[in-house]
Amino acid sequence: MLTKTQKLESPDFLLFFLTVVLVISGLIMIYSASAILAHDRYGSSYYFFLRQLMWICVGSAGMWVAYRADLESLRALAVPGLFLGLLLMGLVCVPGIGRTVGGAQRWFRLGPLSFQPSEILKIVLVFYLADSLDRRKKLLSNWQALVPYGIITLIWAALLQKQHDLGTLVLLGLVTVLMLILAGMPFIYGLIPLSVSIPLIIYLVESASYRMKRISAFLNPWDDPQGAGFQLIQSLIAVGNGGPFGVGLSNSTQKLFYLPAPHTDFIFAIIAEELGLIGAGTLVFVFGVFVLRGFKVAAASSQREGGTFQALLASGITALIGFQAIMNLGVVTGLLPTKGIPLPLISYGGSSMVFTLFSIGILFNISSGVKLSSAPQRATA
Repeated sequence: MLTKTQKLESPDFLLFFLTVVLVISGLIMIYSASAILAHDRYGSSYYFFLRQLMWICVGSAGMWVAYRADLESLRALAVPGLFLGLLLMGLVCVPGIGRTVGGAQRWFRLGPLSFQPSEILKIVLVFYLADSLDRRKKLLSNWQALVPYGIITLIWAALLQKQHDLGTLVLLGLVTVLMLILAGMPFIYGLIPLSVSIPLIIYLVESASYRMKRISAFLNPWDDPQGAGFQLIQSLIAVGNGGPFGVGLSNSTQKLFYLPAPHTDFIFAIIAEELGLIGAGTLVFVFGVFVLRGFKVAAASSQREGGTFQALLASGITALIGFQAIMNLGVVTGLLPTKGIPLPLISYGGSSMVFTLFSIGILFNISSGVKLSSAPQRATA
């Protein structure tokens, strides 16, 4: 447990700085990508901008709470938190309770607001795994100790499949296997879920016509340029239009009702078009540095006595953000099939922003208690 003196220390400056850069960049690009669409639909070009600003404020408050929290005390909530997350995931699948958008029932509606319980599941699952793996790390060389994690994985995977959210299923699967390996599970055991998941994913894709259309569009979008391949083609056009230096901020043409969801899942395409290879490359570099710094915090925490829990927690949070960014960038550039995964801290979306900032607050919390070499300074608490 951190001492009172440690709790008053500030978070790692570089993590703090990179988070601010990503959030501000996302807010600017959301306005640029959505202003015309917002004016056409809602009569105000600031509609999405102001809503995202509101979510940033809510998320920042949550980040502050997470940064100041006693993580050891929160460990007692790891199991109840996972149970709550799975309960919400189940409730959202109940007709009349969950809200359906685009054929997928993944949202709760609370008046004018809505949120995805899968965003809650991400953080509570990482918290549970960090706590449980820390307690059972000496048993992980025995495959029987992995059975409970396999059962839990089957439960949340089934709930995500029910919501047609294969992207989040893959994301959480990658994070789970990574955390198990970092906790001491023999690498060879990691091949078991991989060997099982590949044919399962193939079956899930082949059993749903809309997923088969996505795969066909991924392999050759020009076979159906006005249908399944339309979104990817428009994204690639946007990326290509940008060239080295871009067409200039707010000067995108693809956001003029060509590219669907220009301010959400495909916002990186607008960034590439308006800011070019240099701007898009800089954003990728910032994400890369953030992920490396997050894992450095985890490594430093693991060197402390009794620091395995916080090291696994930092690794899980960093992996969540890193894998999600990779998946989004892969979709936008045509390297991966469309999955509906937002770009963390950049894409428009309240649930994603709030819970991502809360998770980063936990990362700040952990970084405040470790010494990182070559850290330039500390941010003001």
